[in-house]
Amino acid sequence: MANWKKVIVSGSNAELAQLSLSNLSSQPSENTVLTINTSGVIGTRENAASSGTSGSSGTSGVDGSSGTSGSSGTSGVDGSSGTSGSSGTSGVDGSSGTSGSSGTSGVDGSSGTSGNSGTSGTSGSSGTSGADGSSGTSGSSGTSGVDGSSGTSGSSGTSGVINVTNSGDNRVLTDIDGDSANAEERMTFVSDGGSEANTGLLTITGDVIISNDLFVDGTASFRNNENLLVKDRFILLGSGSTTVGDGGIVIQQTNQDKGDAFAYDGLSTGRWGVTSSFDAGLSSYTPDAFMAAVVVGSTNDPETESPSKYDKEGNIFVAGNQDIYIYS
Repeated sequence: MANWKKVIVSGSNAELAQLSLSNLSSQPSENTVLTINTSGVIGTRENAASSGTSGSSGTSGVDGSSGTSGSSGTSGVDGSSGTSGSSGTSGVDGSSGTSGSSGTSGVDGSSGTSGNSGTSGTSGSSGTSGADGSSGTSGSSGTSGVDGSSGTSGSSGTSGVINVTNSGDNRVLTDIDGDSANAEERMTFVSDGGSEANTGLLTITGDVIISNDLFVDGTASFRNNENLLVKDRFILLGSGSTTVGDGGIVIQQTNQDKGDAFAYDGLSTGRWGVTSSFDAGLSSYTPDAFMAAVVVGSTNDPETESPSKYDKEGNIFVAGNQDIYIYS
């Protein structure tokens, strides 16, 4: 049965179910012997091996470890036995520590606001019509009056057409002054150039700054030959998931999309582990080995203090009195 087992280290109090010793050296001259009392506590006793001398001839004396023969006459008295050492008192158990209070859950971050739509450009104003010239006054009776001069024609209105400079295929236009636009050679748009049929392709050669949220409904691919720098302190994988599952990080080695994985086995063991030659296109994995977790307790009993999720082979519990346990 798997449970927490104490690791015997220097200074710890050992509790063993069975002890077997082998290859012990002979110590014939030692007066200190090892003893075990009825409670299973191991101790030592001094001069426990000395025996009384044999009595003199007559009635036979009690055998010791061979005594010298006594002179004839009355029987000699038996040698006195050594007194047993007093048993040490058992230490009292330490009081159990109180469990730590649970931390409060973090609040969800607020959703970013959507960007405003750009305003449409205004149409060019139509030119005004020229005023008609005033009619000449009629001459007095007699000679005819002279005709009045014709009015000047009004100026033509400006055309609504924008003048484009630096034109080229599929280039994106940017405004210059309201009347003219520039066709940007580093910004192109192909209406049917996307990865799927009838989808466009926008290509920008240079940096892009987005001042608000970026939403990608399709597949996002990042190709860079430099290290990735992420300002966020935490990275959420599997965002939007509502069920348990596996997930982690894969470091590609010699084969495309395959490598060594450090991942969480949520579908089976509920433990972090590692595996090699993992296909990053899979949705689950089986660890080759697990990461050992260390639980630092405030009491001396891992059975009552360690969370049940850490009752897994290889995990370690360090008790408040510095005893060490391993789950196996």
